[in-house]
Amino acid sequence: MVKINISYAILINIQLEKGAYIMVLQQNVIVGFIGTYTKNNSKGIYRINFDMNSGKILKSNIAYEIENPTYLSIDKVRHIIYSACKVGEKSGVSSFKYWQEEDKLHLINFNLSEEKPPCHVSISNNKQVLISSNYHENKMLVYNTLDGLILNSPMLGSHSGCSINLSRQEKPHIHCSMFTADEKYIVSIDLGIDKMIISTLEDNELIQKDDLSHSFPAGTGPRHITNLKTKPFYYVLSELTSEIFVFKYNSSSEIPFDNIQTLSSLPKDYKGKKCGGAVRIHKNNKFLYTSERGNNSLSLFLINQEDGKLTYINTFSSNGDSPRDFQLDPTGNFLLCANESSDNICIFSINQTTGVLTFINSETVPTPTCIEFI
Repeated sequence: MVKINISYAILINIQLEKGAYIMVLQQNVIVGFIGTYTKNNSKGIYRINFDMNSGKILKSNIAYEIENPTYLSIDKVRHIIYSACKVGEKSGVSSFKYWQEEDKLHLINFNLSEEKPPCHVSISNNKQVLISSNYHENKMLVYNTLDGLILNSPMLGSHSGCSINLSRQEKPHIHCSMFTADEKYIVSIDLGIDKMIISTLEDNELIQKDDLSHSFPAGTGPRHITNLKTKPFYYVLSELTSEIFVFKYNSSSEIPFDNIQTLSSLPKDYKGKKCGGAVRIHKNNKFLYTSERGNNSLSLFLINQEDGKLTYINTFSSNGDSPRDFQLDPTGNFLLCANESSDNICIFSINQTTGVLTFINSETVPTPTCIEFI
């Protein structure tokens, strides 16, 4: 009997006589899905097969044709992908079933109640609650789900106010929302009003906690948030000023998010346009990376394991135009950068001691905006 290690493997078809097929496992290849803007040549959600030995994309194909699936969130236990989307004249969220051995996604359902698509979706730790954030319509919609089915009658959160950048902050622009790690709060990052709004979800009612919310300096334009998995530290990246705000989280405090550090996500001598993109943390919880569309770069920071504060290390070219988002592969050996305006995903190896990035190759994917591995 032959033993096969199924870690990080996909199923491939091998044809036998008379048209029969068997499924054989191919080692060290993992499946990923790419969200896109469906302008230029993009048709929807793409699937890739990524070789975690070589750092190469072996195959890419359209997995489901749908308009503007710009952000994805994955339930790996139930094999479900949630996506922002537009269908006809309506927009909202959609859900799909995936199997490793199939190239295509299978639609579960849509939930469409918006005129313009949301820009961000996230799923709770228990995979039962889906949150979408709509930059254009000032809406945070919170949906209950049932095995991937997005249920009707979502809870609505909206903000009020504006800030000093009249072209970008004339009204609220909710860019990102997620549960805290303990799921006590929902944090909503609003670029338009320079705030991190805190809410609770109690008996299917969304309650905004203005006294717990955090205000950023006027004109900051906060965009995305992530957190350390081992310690209570959260990191917010701003779009308009390209800064990182480090917070210590204490769920029992009157001020649950304490801003303990603020620093630029760019080199000290940088004087050009600023346009922060994404922020993510390596699986070792030691490296933090950001993307910057102002100068098409990726920056590396070391995370202090005691106090959560950051030290800037270096900045690297994204080898493309407008790195809207990026993702780390499950091994932590590679970083894949989605360069939206140059239609390519650039792959970098990660030095496991220093976190330093080394460019490996580039693969064509039309208008990529989000990358998720299953």
